[in-house]
Amino acid sequence: MSLVVFPFKDEPASLVAANLATAARQDRVDEVWAIAADEKQLTAEMVAAAQDISTQASTPVRLILQERLGSFRPGKGDAMNTALRRAAGQGRDRVHFYDADISNFDGSWIEGAEIAADRGYGVVRHRFPRPSTDAMITWMITRPGLAIAFPGTLLPRINQPLGGEILVTRDSLEALAASTAVRERSDWGIDTLITYRTAILEGGLYEHHVGDGKRHALYGSLEELRLMIVECLDAVASIRGAAEPDPEAAHGTDDPTPTPPDLEGIVAYDVERSIGLLTRGWSEAELAIAAGLPAEIAAPVLRNRIQPSFSFMDEEAWFTTLSHLLIRFRLGEPAWESLAFRLWLIRVLSYTTGKALAGYQGAMDYLESTIAAYEKWSST
Repeated sequence: MSLVVFPFKDEPASLVAANLATAARQDRVDEVWAIAADEKQLTAEMVAAAQDISTQASTPVRLILQERLGSFRPGKGDAMNTALRRAAGQGRDRVHFYDADISNFDGSWIEGAEIAADRGYGVVRHRFPRPSTDAMITWMITRPGLAIAFPGTLLPRINQPLGGEILVTRDSLEALAASTAVRERSDWGIDTLITYRTAILEGGLYEHHVGDGKRHALYGSLEELRLMIVECLDAVASIRGAAEPDPEAAHGTDDPTPTPPDLEGIVAYDVERSIGLLTRGWSEAELAIAAGLPAEIAAPVLRNRIQPSFSFMDEEAWFTTLSHLLIRFRLGEPAWESLAFRLWLIRVLSYTTGKALAGYQGAMDYLESTIAAYEKWSST
């Protein structure tokens, strides 16, 4: 039997409760945990919902306050590690994790992962179609960063390395719970560390395809992602030079299905509001760091002091820029964080206006081709 875990913070209580109920009704599940970011999440509504679901489904639903375990900013990583430590201590055989904000979560997510685990895979990740302008941290930070740091390996080819939807079996669970690097990563970087750590284990990795996509709230200005960007960038930088996955490790995946038509036309963020961020908030310290970028990048970046400039940031320019950031970036230094966000924003706007708005499939093919190119360029 399996445990299902939902870290949650500020999602609508009705949505969290619906997902808890869905998990609790599954035949393979004997317990569900909702890991709360802080005490204010443990509302009377949530407590009552957990009790009602436990009674109706005859499956315990427990509300658990996350512990402070890591050394980075308190966040999702502490929630994940709270569950990992507790589940490993109980000797759990299988543990599922799902983001609490999924609005189309159903039993097929759990069953699909269980079937893959039944076939002997130690880790099962969920993958799903997304709008071509969604997952811009995955496409512009994590996957290209893994391609630069680990070319020719499994890591850059994992479709959703930042996905919070994953099943781990006992050996993988115990390895994650015992990993100091995973436990310390208390912020948004946790998903990258879990992706890396599970990729180097011996149990094999399977990617289960969810054809309907992951439906969740999208964004206004990309300012909303500022903190996640810098923490995910730092997480990728932290594993540069680490051991590579075994090239013989088992890796399987479902065949993709056609993208739902309604996803193809979505622009996942407010483009105009995001363009307005480019010229704002330059400090003298950030200007000095920007001037130290490679010369062909620094000049057009610094034009953003006066007016938005982003079309120059094509895949080659971003390869140069991201390679620089993976070596030089410093989490916790405001000027570095501001510049890293601004550079990522320039890249996302260049891609959106130059590729994504021209057509869905061409944009997705382009994104995949950049990962392959980064692997090639990093291998030569």
